[in-house]
Amino acid sequence: MPWAGNLSSAPSDYLAITCFLEADDAPGAAQMFLDFGLNGVEWEDGLPIHSPFTDIPLDPKKPSAPFVRGYFPLVEEFDGIKEKIEQIALEQGWTVTVRLVRTEDWEHNWKKYYQPIYLRSGYVVIPEWADSPGVDADHGIFLDPGMAFGTGSHPTTFMCMNEVITLNPKGLKILDLGAGSGILTILAARMHAGEIWAVEPDPVAYRALEANIRRNGAQVHTVLGTLQDVSADLVFDLALLNLIADIIVSEWPRLLTHLHPGSRVLLSGILWERRCEVTHMVEQFGGHVVTTVERGGWAMMVAVV
Repeated sequence: MPWAGNLSSAPSDYLAITCFLEADDAPGAAQMFLDFGLNGVEWEDGLPIHSPFTDIPLDPKKPSAPFVRGYFPLVEEFDGIKEKIEQIALEQGWTVTVRLVRTEDWEHNWKKYYQPIYLRSGYVVIPEWADSPGVDADHGIFLDPGMAFGTGSHPTTFMCMNEVITLNPKGLKILDLGAGSGILTILAARMHAGEIWAVEPDPVAYRALEANIRRNGAQVHTVLGTLQDVSADLVFDLALLNLIADIIVSEWPRLLTHLHPGSRVLLSGILWERRCEVTHMVEQFGGHVVTTVERGGWAMMVAVV
């Protein structure tokens, strides 16, 4: 949790203290929370987010109200924190709200929305905590995504998984770039891929990736890092890139050095309106797109280089 002094492993409830303010006041409010002992804050300036940080379109006509929020554990030394923040907010002209957040809300409530996901050819993505009657070990992908992207429910991941099944990775040497929870990697392993390298730059997601690989008994090489951390002599038959368009475009020249003529690349995480941009980029480098699928405003493509 985001409080430097919370070293106990015992669960604790939290106060979510939110200051609604002008965007220009956000840095000062964030520093106030840090001065009270937090390691981090939640901060929204009310403006739409632009790539390369996200490809999720936000409606610029409906910006959210700027705010800064901190989570404070309900322990004795923080008894007076609410009153102090309210006093500072009053002096600055900010509006303050306070709500109780229970630890189990973070840890467990999201799980009820994550149900088994049924794919082609009998493959099923199964939450680690869910029952899986009738699913054999060869077709079940047992997953606890933790903080990593990739439960199979998002359109980009769902399309990728079904396309991996269609492509049939048996015996192929595979690169999963931005592997997240490892869901595509584990599916490829279930389908008897020859050799798999899963690359993930985020340490939190990387821990989930390794845990899920162990959970499913998959044989996978993992790399904590980016494509530049992959050995230059590794060349792949199939690359899986469930990323965003900007990252795909920026990494494409380096990726081609890890592919041989005729290698296929599965591209996803691309907004439907950006598919032509990605197709043009692939063609500029001598490749061509052989498959394009749309689901929920997202594009999934298969390119041959």
